[in-house]
Amino acid sequence: MYGFMTSLKIDRLSRMIAIKHITWIGALWAILGCLRADPQPPNIPPPEPPPPKERISLSFTQLSRLRAEGNKVVNTQNEEVVLRAVGLGYWLLQEGYMLNPHDQSKAATQWQMKRNYYNQGLTEEQVETFYRQWRDNFITKKDIDYIASLGFNSVRLPMHYDLFLTPEQRALRHSVIRNPATLDTYTHALAAWNDTGDLFTKDDLDGFILIDRLLDWCAANNLYVVLDLHAAPGGQGTDINIADIFEPNYLWLGRDTQGRPVYQDVTVALWKAISARYRDDDRIAWYDLINEPNNVPQNAWIQSIHERIINVIRASGDTHLIMVEGNGWGNNYNGLLPGDFTDASNLIYSAHRYWIPEADDLQQDPDPNQINRIRNLVNFRDRLNVPVWVGETGENTNEWLRQNIRKLEDNNIGWCHWPLKRHDTNPNAALMRIPGNFPTDGADAMDVVLESIRFENCIINPGAVAAVAPIHY
Repeated sequence: MYGFMTSLKIDRLSRMIAIKHITWIGALWAILGCLRADPQPPNIPPPEPPPPKERISLSFTQLSRLRAEGNKVVNTQNEEVVLRAVGLGYWLLQEGYMLNPHDQSKAATQWQMKRNYYNQGLTEEQVETFYRQWRDNFITKKDIDYIASLGFNSVRLPMHYDLFLTPEQRALRHSVIRNPATLDTYTHALAAWNDTGDLFTKDDLDGFILIDRLLDWCAANNLYVVLDLHAAPGGQGTDINIADIFEPNYLWLGRDTQGRPVYQDVTVALWKAISARYRDDDRIAWYDLINEPNNVPQNAWIQSIHERIINVIRASGDTHLIMVEGNGWGNNYNGLLPGDFTDASNLIYSAHRYWIPEADDLQQDPDPNQINRIRNLVNFRDRLNVPVWVGETGENTNEWLRQNIRKLEDNNIGWCHWPLKRHDTNPNAALMRIPGNFPTDGADAMDVVLESIRFENCIINPGAVAAVAPIHY
């Protein structure tokens, strides 16, 4: 999640600053001066949200296909829809700063966390069992019900591509964790599987099962889902943390024995499989193709893979909105404008906003296609007549969060708060804090970790909830 490019370094490193969490009812009691730490409050109905502004749909009695209409997103009734979402980070991909925000030297990536378990004597089966239980416990229907109770109307699902591999294929990827010298072996195996059509074809892959389950929970609450490929094959930049990367920029640089860009080919094949499965599913708001490309040497490389993915999705007749993310952690769009694509229909553009000083938002970035500042974001939307969405924002003080949301609301821009919950011993800016042992405490702490991540055992923060939850404005 946090990068190291100069203009964004303070954003991402500042994700170590934290704020405390409580449940929606805890937030109400805090206002009344009666806050209690019990994460399972009595069964009291949530407060009624205020009526939505006329231009914005806060909730939906029926989810329908979304599309771009000029610079707006509309549903099949031609009503404008502005999505206010929560990011489900840390669920299907463990980012290092979430594993232990006080000592990232223990594990800066998910694969390093797995290596720790292997080094402690755990087998592949034991590690896989832990991660399966992690996925089962971390997000349940209770979490989704809670998100809906706060007035949010959508969630963003950050996905790791390895969940769409078979257990046998994933085990070969894990061999690279034990012995980095086997990376070429894994790369060539990926190419061979892709050539023989043995990737992403089974219905019972973990990734598909998890998406299906989430879609059902969200539909029961009238929440849209954004599918976000957070950890792309190979890794989409130099920030190893956000994409579980073995080698920097391997999505762009990795080649098989024939010199083919195998990781790009696999990424296109994955989106083809996702689109084939969900082409007619209106519960999905849009596809977020590649999260936060960063320090990519050329924007043309990002344009090229977006062009390939867009074309393969559209070739099947899939009309879902498609989100483009630019270089610099999803903020720079030189060479990635609608006119740079063969098919520019139903595109939506992303910006990620972290730790931007309030005064900077008053100044326009000299690059009109660098859009993380509010002025640039609004001008970009209006100049190109395309929808925009802040795909990630958060990890800051309550005061910053509040003014940030106000700016987005005033400019009719949807947004996604990052994240729902993560580990910490201190208050932090997620909506919920996970107490107890960190995963980095090792194999002996696994059982405690698996219990602490459950909704009913998390501590929920009144400050962050009051700053961003739609029911409060």
